[in-house]
Amino acid sequence: MTLVSAPPPDEGRTFSDVLEQLGQGEAEKLSLREMIEAFGERGFGAVILMLALMALFPWPPGGKAVFSVPIILIAAELALQRDRVWLPRWLLKLSVSRAAYRTAVEKVLSRLRRVERLTRPRWPALTGEAADVGIGVICILLALMMALPVPFGDALPGLTLALFGLGIIQRDGAFILAGMFGTAVCGVYLALVWTTVVAVVSGVAHWAANLF
Repeated sequence: MTLVSAPPPDEGRTFSDVLEQLGQGEAEKLSLREMIEAFGERGFGAVILMLALMALFPWPPGGKAVFSVPIILIAAELALQRDRVWLPRWLLKLSVSRAAYRTAVEKVLSRLRRVERLTRPRWPALTGEAADVGIGVICILLALMMALPVPFGDALPGLTLALFGLGIIQRDGAFILAGMFGTAVCGVYLALVWTTVVAVVSGVAHWAANLF
C-alpha cells in the first residue's frame, strides 16, 4: 500500500476548480495518483465525489468496475477513520485520457458550481467521526452495486456516492441525509430488479419444463 502525499491546503480553490485544473495538465494521461494528490487536505470525500462523477459517463465495458475498486478501498479507509489516503501502487497508476476526462468534466462543471453554492457546514451529528464509519460502509455497498451489470444500476449509486462525497467535503449534513435517501432508493431499485430477474428465470424454467 502507498500513502499518497498531501500538498499544503489551498482553501481558495473549490472542488470544481480542482477538477478543472486537472484537465489542464500537459501529460496525455491523468493518473489516479495525480487526482488524489491534487485534492490534498480535502480528504476522502473529494476523491469519492470525483470518481463517482467520472463513473457516470459512458465508458467501455468494465469501466464502471475500474472506478468501483478505488471507491471501495477509499470508503473502507473512511470507515476505519484513517486520516490520509492509502492505495496500492498498481491502483495509483491507473489512468484515463486527459482529453476524455476534460470533455467529461466540462459537461458537469457549471452544474457542480451551482450545487457548491448551496452547501455549508450544518447538522454536525451527520458529519462527525462516528457518522463517517456508517457512511464508509454505505459507500462500499453503493460501489459494489455500481459495478453490477444492472440496467441503470450504475447511475443511481453513482449519483448517491456523489452526494455523500460532497457532504463529506463540506461537512454538510443535508447532503449526507440526501445520500441516505438515495441509498434507500438504490436498495429498492435493486430489490425490484432482482425480483424481476427471479420471476423471469422461474417463468422460463417452468415453460421449458412443460415442453418435456
